[in-house]
Amino acid sequence: MTAVALALGGLVGFSGTPAAADPPGGTLRNVYSDGQFCNSYGSEGVRTGLWSWYYCEYRQYGPNAPGFYFLWTFTY
Repeated sequence: MTAVALALGGLVGFSGTPAAADPPGGTLRNVYSDGQFCNSYGSEGVRTGLWSWYYCEYRQYGPNAPGFYFLWTFTY
C-alpha cells in the first residue's frame, strides 16, 4: 500500500505545471530568494555584456509559501 501511495504521489507531483515558462526571447538564468541579489546579478550581467537587459519576476505559490525571484535575461 505504501509503495502505491508513493508512486501515485510521484505522478501527481511530476504532472504539475512548471514554475515559469520562458517569455519570448528570454532565458531563465536562476531563481533567488532575495530580490536585491537578483537585481544586482542582473545588472552586473548587463554591465559586463552577458545580456542586453533583464528583469526579476517575483512569484509566490501560496498565501503562506515563500516567494522567489526569477532572473530572466534577454540578448538582442
